[in-house]
Amino acid sequence: MSSDYRLVQANADEKWDKLTEDSLNGTLFSNSTYLKSSKANYKLYYCYKKEELRAAVSLIENNTSQSVTLNDFIIYNGIMYNKPTSGQNHAQQFSEQYKIQKFISIELANMYDNVEMSLHPSIIDIRGMLWVNYGTELSKYNPNIRYTSYVNISDFKASIKLEDISIYNKASTSRRQQIRYAIKKRYKTKVISDSGFFVEFYKKTMDRQKLEIEEDKLKIMEQLISTLIENNMAKIYASYDELNEIGSMAFFGWDNKRAYYIFGANDPAKRDGHSGTNVLWEAFHDLSKMGINEVDLEGVNSPYRGWFKLSFGGDILPYYEVTLKGLANGK
Repeated sequence: MSSDYRLVQANADEKWDKLTEDSLNGTLFSNSTYLKSSKANYKLYYCYKKEELRAAVSLIENNTSQSVTLNDFIIYNGIMYNKPTSGQNHAQQFSEQYKIQKFISIELANMYDNVEMSLHPSIIDIRGMLWVNYGTELSKYNPNIRYTSYVNISDFKASIKLEDISIYNKASTSRRQQIRYAIKKRYKTKVISDSGFFVEFYKKTMDRQKLEIEEDKLKIMEQLISTLIENNMAKIYASYDELNEIGSMAFFGWDNKRAYYIFGANDPAKRDGHSGTNVLWEAFHDLSKMGINEVDLEGVNSPYRGWFKLSFGGDILPYYEVTLKGLANGK
C-alpha cells in the first residue's frame, strides 16, 4: 500500500491555500497567512497517490524539528483530505481516507520522535492512526477527545425579532435573559481594528485574574490579529455597556466554511453586566450579514467557559488530539 503513496514537503502558498479551502477538513488555522502570522514553526506536506494529490498535512515542529507538537494559536491541524476522486462512491471514499491516514501516520512515526496533532471535528474515523503497530509492543497513537460547539447563525441576517432566530429558542433561559437585558439597556457592540488595544485589554483581564501571559506570546497575538484584519480575515468586536464602557471584547476569524471565536477578554469588574453575552450575540449578527452561516466557538473544554458557550444553543462536536510518544518504529 505504501508504495502507492508519498509525502512531499509543501510551501505555504496559493496552491496550499486552495487545497485547504477545498478540503472539508481545512480551516483558517492551516491557511498560509494565519500560519505565517502565528510565528509557529510549521511544516507542511502533500500526500500524493502516484501523481495525484490526495491529502495534505499541517504540522507544528518543536525547536529542534525532531518532534511535532501542539500550539496555543493553532486550534486544528494535521490531516486534510483532498476532494474525492471523480467517480468514487461513498465506500471507496472511506477506504481511501483510511489508507491515506494509515500511510501518513506511519510516515510521521518514522520521521519524528513524538507526534501531536489536533484534528478537525470533520475527521471522525481515526482507525488508520489507532491501528498503527496494532498487536505489538511498539508505541501507538493515543486519542484525547476534546469538544467544541458549532452555532448556526444563518437566520440572524433575516430575523426581525429574537424568536426568529433558532439558537435563541435553543439557548438557556439565563442566556436569553442576558440578551434581552443587553438590548433593553442599549448595549452597543462596535467593530474596532486596534490590535494593540485588544491585547492590552486582554492582558489587563488576565492580570486581574492573576494569570501570567508571556510577553512574547502577547506580541505574537497582536501581530496575528493585525495581519488577519489587514487581510480581511477577521474582526475585533467590543461591547460597550450603558455607561459607554467596554466590558467585553472578542476576536473572530473566518475561512470559506465558517467563523471561529479565537480570543476573548472580559473586564472582571463588569462581570455582573451583560457585555460577555452581548459581544458574541452582536458578532453573530454581523457575521451572518457577511454570509457566514456557522460559528465554531473553539472549545468547550473547561467547566465555566464550556457552560457559557453551550448556553448559546449550539451543537456539541467532538474532535481528537492524537499523540504518539516515543519512537514508534522501535529504533
